[in-house]
Amino acid sequence: MKCSMCEKNIPKERVELGFTICIKCSTEEKKLGHIIYPHKTGAYIQVVDKSTHDDLNRLDRRGGSSKTAKHYKSFSVDKPKPILFKDKKCTKVYTKYDVALELVNNYYEKWGYEPTLQYLRKLNSSGDIPLMTRVKIQDIITERYLNPSPRALRRKFKSNNVC
Repeated sequence: MKCSMCEKNIPKERVELGFTICIKCSTEEKKLGHIIYPHKTGAYIQVVDKSTHDDLNRLDRRGGSSKTAKHYKSFSVDKPKPILFKDKKCTKVYTKYDVALELVNNYYEKWGYEPTLQYLRKLNSSGDIPLMTRVKIQDIITERYLNPSPRALRRKFKSNNVC
């Protein structure tokens, strides 16, 4: 088959694809591949025209066409001056550790493990006890919960021996 514009022979492959014009007479732009990285690895190629390829490479930090490092605009961050609290003393008065431990132990006796943890969180979030006190008391309550008393062990094994 001959080209409809210049009358030269068209390759057989172009004719099979449905083209009637040779490559030299064609006005279609060359297609290019833009590499897309959805993850660290596993890139795939998107076929686009030249202008879209240039735009994507300009926008994409991993654009493949530039041989040099990207030149980004410089910027600066204005940091506020830190506020010094040298003269200010903490006026917050917390519940003493021993008093808080007794309160929480009594609550544990009455209500059990889960409600006691919620009670402890409430004491801490309301500002009655500091975080370190909460952590220490929570460790004690958890240890107490995981290691049952001798009385609880006797009750458990007595009830299991009954047939």
